[in-house]
Amino acid sequence: MKVVIVGKGGVGKTTIAACLARLIGRCGYNVIAVDADPSLNLARALGIDDTTASLKPVLYDEDLIKERTLLPGGAYRLNPKVDDVVGRYGVRGPDNVTLLRLGYVKTGGTRCLCPEYAFLRALLTHLILGRRDVVVVDMVAGLEPMSRGVARGIDLMICVTEPTVKSVDVTREILRLAKDLNIKNFVVVGNKVVSDEDVVFIEKSLNEVKVLGYIPYDENVVKADKLGISILDYNPNSPIITELDKVKELILKNYLHP
Repeated sequence: MKVVIVGKGGVGKTTIAACLARLIGRCGYNVIAVDADPSLNLARALGIDDTTASLKPVLYDEDLIKERTLLPGGAYRLNPKVDDVVGRYGVRGPDNVTLLRLGYVKTGGTRCLCPEYAFLRALLTHLILGRRDVVVVDMVAGLEPMSRGVARGIDLMICVTEPTVKSVDVTREILRLAKDLNIKNFVVVGNKVVSDEDVVFIEKSLNEVKVLGYIPYDENVVKADKLGISILDYNPNSPIITELDKVKELILKNYLHP
């Protein structure tokens, strides 16, 4: 099963991706947690130590990208070799989770970014279609990676959405692109919900989308962030974990393919 977590910046994608990865891993699955967000905070959210968190992301290894993608004359391979990337760059974490830090495609300068996106598409396709593990991708905030087709072929796209107009607007745009990419299973997880009014706002604003769950605003997340540790390690019985465990059960029941 391959899950991509998307949404507007700051909505809590990384926290939710990390918790779901570990909760699924606790059910006996091998999970590859892919950090494709510029903030690269998934390691800490997973409970992996500072030394591991400082390792160079795959997409920042310019020698690797050149070796695997560039051809003589300036052309590039559409399907570069990627089947050894998890073994070379993956780091074991708690609860049967392996972290793979992708980083993101830097947009500075004027040169063509085609080699980086070719490598990224090939790697995610390999993870999506070529492995028997559960893959959870914490995708970069925004829409460019989706517009370049890097999310094709997934089993489930979860859009984390706050009860705000800006967050809902981004969710609608991501949904539009998901339809263009023929992503059949698109769901929303409402996050930082503090009242029934927040639930009603999300339901009315996104009435055409299935909502997998509503995650309450939880001060334990703020406290865990201040300590630089996973919310699962700080308080495994916190309200956010209780609700995400329910979301995990729905995911495994409705979207896991044998």
